[in-house]
Amino acid sequence: MKIKVIIVLIGLLVNQLYSQNGIIYYEYTDAIGVGDGNGMVYNAYTMFTKNKSYYVVAKDSLENSISKDRAKDHYQNADGSKNSITNGLVLTTQGEQVVCNYDTKEMWSNIYDGKHVYIKEELPKFNWKITKKKKKIASFDCILGETTFRGRTYYAWYTPSIPVYSGPWKLNGLPGLILEAYDEGKYLKWEFKSYKFPVDFKQNYTIRKAKGEKVKFLNIDGFKEYCLNKIESDFDRLIIIAKDHPGMTPIKEPMTSYYLESFE
Repeated sequence: MKIKVIIVLIGLLVNQLYSQNGIIYYEYTDAIGVGDGNGMVYNAYTMFTKNKSYYVVAKDSLENSISKDRAKDHYQNADGSKNSITNGLVLTTQGEQVVCNYDTKEMWSNIYDGKHVYIKEELPKFNWKITKKKKKIASFDCILGETTFRGRTYYAWYTPSIPVYSGPWKLNGLPGLILEAYDEGKYLKWEFKSYKFPVDFKQNYTIRKAKGEKVKFLNIDGFKEYCLNKIESDFDRLIIIAKDHPGMTPIKEPMTSYYLESFE
């Protein structure tokens, strides 16, 4: 009887432990269209419990004055206006976010693409291959997982020592917290900075919206249509510009040169 009571108490303790909030900070490199990790660097974090996670990047409050100025050079003109086509992420008050609910199998996210675009979809299922490769990241023993997702092959180092499903961006589903991840060409890369568990503040696991902003969430098919139409629109604009610039040849790159995800 005593053994059963101890087992129950341990189970309750573990359940209580992982219902608390933890946070992992990443250094995110955005090298879309460039590759090999040669891109802009941003601060990002994922807040998590056993059942939910909240990821954010390109948020004003996460960057210092130097990194803000460096980032703005990529998308802001001298007069303060924003370029319609830019390399690098645009910093905003709420940032680009991803919320995962592992109980309801739902995911909410937003990107900034000249305006904020919001998406609601079923939590993607990742077919992870767990390899035998291991390494240490900080004090954590990590294992390498591999998967493909919407046009890219991803590699993720996770630690079973923190048994939650979470990671950076939309990457999830491994039997441990993802500390480092990147795609095959290193167009995207997340590197571990620090970790804290538990944290002494509550996390609101919902998408932040700009003050007064009216939001309509696209489903995944609507988001796919939006991306394809935006690429076509930008390409048509390049054709018009090329007419006034002899020698300029507009090129329509694959969707992975524009977005993290490809629906082609």
